[in-house]
Amino acid sequence: MNKVLLESIQESDGRYLSDVELRPLAQFVASYETRFTTYAVLKDKAETLVLGSLRRLMQTPHRKVITEHGSKCQRDMTYTLQCIAQAILLDDPKGFMEEYVLWMQNITRALHKENSAIDAYRALQQEISATFSAEGALLINGYLDQLIQAFSDGL
Repeated sequence: MNKVLLESIQESDGRYLSDVELRPLAQFVASYETRFTTYAVLKDKAETLVLGSLRRLMQTPHRKVITEHGSKCQRDMTYTLQCIAQAILLDDPKGFMEEYVLWMQNITRALHKENSAIDAYRALQQEISATFSAEGALLINGYLDQLIQAFSDGL
């Protein structure tokens, strides 16, 4: 369950939630099928998506990075998709930003790999757009946009 909803429930100790406080629950329930389906497809296709992205990067100036660090790129991109899948299932974009994006941004900046990371995740977005329904791709790529933005401009 997402943090906003959980906080509302915890703060309501001894009383019923108001209509405004119930709104996140209604949205959570209404979007569940899409989020669950997106999670399931992402779980099944993550490896294929990452490998397709790395193949795309081999055609760019980042070829050397992939040749030298391909297994690390694959590991990191797979982990990113796992974190996105969890955030989608829990409907928790705030948690994704706080718990993953900030951490990944710091590591990427320390290694001076922002440009290759941006291109890698843009390639992943292309793979996702080619694989998922428009609704699923929009959901996943929204999270990737946040990550790319953090690499590009910081938070």
